[in-house]
Amino acid sequence: MEQFRNFYIEKPFFNRETLKASFNFSLDEKRFFTEEIDFTCDNSEVSNNLDNFDIDVILSHISLAIAISYYKTALCDNIVIKDFSLSLEDELFWKSFYINWLWEYLYSNNLSIKNKFNFIYNSDKILPKINFKTSQKALIPIWWWKDSILSIELFKKAWIDFNTFTFWKDYEMHKIFSSKVGADRLIVHRKMSDELFAMNKEWYYNWHIPITWLIAFVSIFVSYLYWFRYVSLSNEKSADFWNTEYEWIEVNHQWSKSLDFEKQFSSYVERNMSSEYKYFSLLRWFYEARIVKEVCNYKQYFWYFSSCNNNFKIVEKWNTSNKKWCLNCPKCAFVFALFRPYLSDSEVIEIFWWDMYSDPSQENVFRELLGISWIKPFECVWTQEEVIISMFMALDKYDELPFILSIFKKEIVDNHHLDYFKSIESKIFKIYDDDNIPDNIKKITSIYEQ
Repeated sequence: MEQFRNFYIEKPFFNRETLKASFNFSLDEKRFFTEEIDFTCDNSEVSNNLDNFDIDVILSHISLAIAISYYKTALCDNIVIKDFSLSLEDELFWKSFYINWLWEYLYSNNLSIKNKFNFIYNSDKILPKINFKTSQKALIPIWWWKDSILSIELFKKAWIDFNTFTFWKDYEMHKIFSSKVGADRLIVHRKMSDELFAMNKEWYYNWHIPITWLIAFVSIFVSYLYWFRYVSLSNEKSADFWNTEYEWIEVNHQWSKSLDFEKQFSSYVERNMSSEYKYFSLLRWFYEARIVKEVCNYKQYFWYFSSCNNNFKIVEKWNTSNKKWCLNCPKCAFVFALFRPYLSDSEVIEIFWWDMYSDPSQENVFRELLGISWIKPFECVWTQEEVIISMFMALDKYDELPFILSIFKKEIVDNHHLDYFKSIESKIFKIYDDDNIPDNIKKITSIYEQ
């Protein structure tokens, strides 16, 4: 594997006729990457107040976020920005961003941050502050997960107009799920550089990093183009909890879904681009187990969502005739555990095709989720307490306990007093206040009583 010292970030380019943006990067100006993002949204009208200067500034900020997908191939010492400089405050933000978001990658590849993440500037021009205007419209990014269901239904109940938003590809499941929502959807397409996949085959550094960070930055430009003020995520309180430690730092697979990222990102946007744009998670005051409990009130979606990453890759493998769950990964096991207390036997089969608790081959996965062995899996799975209370609540579903629940009863239930489970239940199903939700959106919280 060839070593590189400098990672270069070039000036982005935007075509106002096609609404396509291109982002260019290189490793020592020897290996080159070009990513293209198509911001054409057929069912939305572009603002008539677009300004070339504003566009350049916003895309320059976004380029720093996109860069991380290519920077991680070689982990260069220096990050060289060719066209502009960062203020000290913004440089500290990006160093925190790169370190936090690559910490799992560093851990998994056994790499150190020593002498890394050094920002170098070929221009002394500091990006100026702009302040683009918005309307009162709201945008709800969706993937294909259950959390989006609750956000959507909360907006409907509060009579707040919204559009949904998907990024990267228009997956078949996006189309099916969106048809059940009853709101227009904005679709932004991403084409990653072929050179990245070539280097992956050459065994350069690689590791999966969840896409939420990029959705956040791309949503800034979507909001600018189509006049959205609110970008409402469906991230939950559970995302704030880390997986393990590496070099004395907490490693959180879901860092870009955390409240820490949300607040840092919001401050960054307000400081540099817009005081009107608001980025927040409507579900931040819920643990994931509480979200699942509420989602079970909307059974019309049961067949139209998934949370399995194995079945959904950069290269799409899923179609309407195949299963939506691999039923062999921590994500499937976690979601199954959270849903099981609220599902009948027939609903288990309808959604998951079979009962994961009956499969002995899933023992190690559930042990990891319960914290009995190894570390919390590097997946978008949530806290051990949520798994414990969900499995405890599912015990009454069976006359004879299946294999996995038998282990759970022997190693967890039989070693704790009932008060232990009551205290977990009280904590997990409580509603927590969140000051990061804009005031005129907070009325949604009144729909549910604690």
